[in-house]
Amino acid sequence: MGKPTSYEATVVVPLPDDAEVARAVGDGYDRDAALNVMKMMSGTGDFFPALAGMVKAVFGEPDIDAKHREVVILRAASVLNSPYEWQANEQMARNAGLTTAEIETVAGDGNVEDLDTDYQVLIAATDELLKEGTLADGTLQALLDTFGVTTTRKYIATIAWFSLLSLFLNGTRVPLETTDKIGQRTSPLG
Repeated sequence: MGKPTSYEATVVVPLPDDAEVARAVGDGYDRDAALNVMKMMSGTGDFFPALAGMVKAVFGEPDIDAKHREVVILRAASVLNSPYEWQANEQMARNAGLTTAEIETVAGDGNVEDLDTDYQVLIAATDELLKEGTLADGTLQALLDTFGVTTTRKYIATIAWFSLLSLFLNGTRVPLETTDKIGQRTSPLG
């Protein structure tokens, strides 16, 4: 595992042109600030409102701690080797307050025992869902004990979303950003 590597494929799904993105996104479209992931999603036709809605739900959910969310995202990006997901969220993770050492540990194959217990539980859940397709009883119980029933459901949905998103990014080969569009944000929503 580790930090994702760059795409090695030469065939890509092209980003929609600015006119198509603007039609899908609406009046708030700013071509210089829009992330490539949102541009690619905007080219999915009738899927776009649902995809954008899920981004809003995951990043706007008050029960999901920003650091926790970033642990899930970075771990998913590492497990699924999603370079775009990693690039965007490594900076968001720093902005949310994760340290360089925490980020490196989240990406690694090694010992996570130095991390907060909450992070360890989320890493185990992300690993199991993405590698095994389910959770071991002990991991699910740890989620329930740590976060409660409703928030556990939200964390599982969050892990599932970032699995879907990482696969979408890798499958379409969304190009990495060439300028800093993240800045101080902890969310792609602005």
